[in-house]
This record gives sequence, structure tokens and C-alpha cells, in this order.
Amino acid sequence: MSLPKNVEELVKDRFESLFLDIKMAKRSLVIDDKPKLTAIELEQSKTARALLHVEKQAIQKKDLNEKSNLDLLSAMGDQVNAAVEKHLKESLEDTELLYSKVMGIDHALPKLLDLACTKAATISKIEPLATELPWLYSDLMKFANKPSNRRTDQTGKPVLVETLRVGLNIFGLENLTFVLTYLAFKRSLPQITDPYPEIKHRIWEEALATAISCKQIASVVGVNQYQAFCLGMFHMMGKVVVTKLYFRLFEREQRKAVTETQKALKHNEHTALTRMTPSGPFLNHLIDQYALDISAKLIDNMSMRRVFISLAMHETANDHEISSLSPLALVLKQGNAYAQYRMLKEHNLIDLQQSKDFIRTLKMPKGALELLRKTNLRALDLSINNN
Repeated sequence: MSLPKNVEELVKDRFESLFLDIKMAKRSLVIDDKPKLTAIELEQSKTARALLHVEKQAIQKKDLNEKSNLDLLSAMGDQVNAAVEKHLKESLEDTELLYSKVMGIDHALPKLLDLACTKAATISKIEPLATELPWLYSDLMKFANKPSNRRTDQTGKPVLVETLRVGLNIFGLENLTFVLTYLAFKRSLPQITDPYPEIKHRIWEEALATAISCKQIASVVGVNQYQAFCLGMFHMMGKVVVTKLYFRLFEREQRKAVTETQKALKHNEHTALTRMTPSGPFLNHLIDQYALDISAKLIDNMSMRRVFISLAMHETANDHEISSLSPLALVLKQGNAYAQYRMLKEHNLIDLQQSKDFIRTLKMPKGALELLRKTNLRALDLSINNN
């Protein structure tokens, strides 16, 4: 008999399920080791059991054949995923490839982030460097002209932002650093993750919720809020990289295996391979194994001189004990855990007692929980300069 999971393991497992698919996560909920079912689902379950009893003899042979097919499918899946992990590890050795091609980080971005967070920063100094980011103008215009961010004139009429300088200026220098980090990370999100289309949304939700949580906790403990926000968001880069590489490599290795079995006239193996889809649990395994180390490498590669987040990222990647973490690394640990908890809570994937038990493990600083409870973790809180 397996031992019951502690609350940290439970949250980790449920969050990994949520990362892949909300329906899968809800199916994984259990009460007293039994599925948590609605009244309709309970009735359907009774009907299904009755049908199963009647049809059991008729489908026994079919079940045996299906089991054989599933066993073959599983075996072929293991082979493809082993090849994927091998090539993934090879790709991870090329930090510049991950940096510029997979994440798509422009080399002007770290310089811009460094400049934006200094006391001497001005829009006139920032604008020339901002023009070196080919994507910034269009992304900033979309963001600045969102209904929630629009400026208004003296009559209350919305003012359309059309120039880079105005777009940079309306948020104010105190907010610009958050906006730049937000826009830079958002454009790196994976786009094709079938058969798990929710993944890209979950990565963004986790990144933004973590960054905002870190910012709020930092304000309580006296840590630099911009650096906390930046670390909270950029610590997710490894998850983006692993996700993108997994789906690319899976497609390549599956296609290669299909061709080989077709040439070898291995019909059963060929059929199994054509039915195969990417494995969500295996992707979670790869993220667990490699993501944080990749984030540490990429942040190192950014070589930022004024955004001091590299050391804290390495402490997190190396899984240091809480007692030995730097203040910024502790903020990240608490901020990410709280963000995951809030996402589970929003989807009713954690009950009241589990919530209390988990929150207790975070050892939040005094005042942080009160602040976080009233914080919207899905949107930046920006004060707009209407002057």
C-alpha cells in the first residue's frame, strides 16, 4: 500500500496535471482514494458498470488484442522519447542556440533592461536602444492601446498611442522595466503544443503570477521589486525551452521512426508509431530534470550588469536549502509556490485544508499573504501617466 502524499507532493502532481490539461487535472482529484464525481457522473458510472457486466464475455478477446496494441504503442513511445531526450540533451549544450533561436532573445534586450532600471534612465536615453528591438514597437503599441492601458484626454476620450516614444513614456520609468520584461517574455511562448493546447497559456499564467507574487513579496521584505519581478518571469525560460524542443524533436523522431519501420515492413510497429502522440507526463519529466538549469544558463548569457538575478537563479536551480538561500532566491521560491497554489485554487484543484497546509509550508514573511490575497496575479498593475 502506498503512503499518502504530503501536501507539497500533492500540489506538484496536481500542478503538473493542470499544466497539461484542466480536464486531466480534474479527473486526477480523489477523495478517500475514489474519484470525485458529480451526481450525473455517478449515475453514468453505474450504467457503465452494468453494461460492462453484460458485455464482458463478448469483448474479452477484443480487450486482449487492444492490450497487445497498447503494449506495443508504449514500447515504441519509450523508444521515441529516449531518442528525444538524447537529442534534447545535445541541444542544451549550445547555450547560444537556446538563447537566440529557441528563446529568441535579442542581444539589445539585456542592455535595455539594465538601462531602464537605473536612476539615471530617461526616455531619451532608452528610445535609441529600444529601436534595436525589431518587435518592440508593434508589441508596445498593442499593449499601450489595450482598453485597460489607454490614456485619456481632458474630455475623457481615449488617446491612441502611435509612436515608440509616447508608448515608452505613458507608463513612466517606474513601470517601464516591468513592461519590457513582460513583453520580452510573452513573445517567446511556444505556439504549437498539440495535443496539449493549454500549455502555452499555463506557462504564461505561471510566469506572470510568479513575477507579480515575487514583486509583492519583495516589497514586504525590502528586496528590489524589479529584480524580483524579472527573476520571477525569466526563471520560466527553461520551461519554455524544454517545451519547444520537446515538441519539435518528438515530431522529428516520430517521422524518422515511421519511415524506418515502413522501409523494414514492420507493419505493427509502423501502425503504432502513426497512432503515437507526444507524452505530457514525459514532458513534465524533462521540465523537472532540465528547466531550471537552462534558465540559469540563459540568465548568465544575458550578462546583465545591473539586474542582479543570476546568483539567485543558480541557488534555485541547485535546490539549496531554504536556510541558505539569499533573500532574492527565497522570494522566488515563495513567489513561484504561491503562484502555483493560486492557479490550482482558481480551478478548484485544491481544497481548504490542503490550502492551509500548503500555505503553512511557504513560511511567508509577515504581511505578505494579506497583500497577495488582494493582488490580481493575471495582470500588471500599472499607473498610467495622463499628463
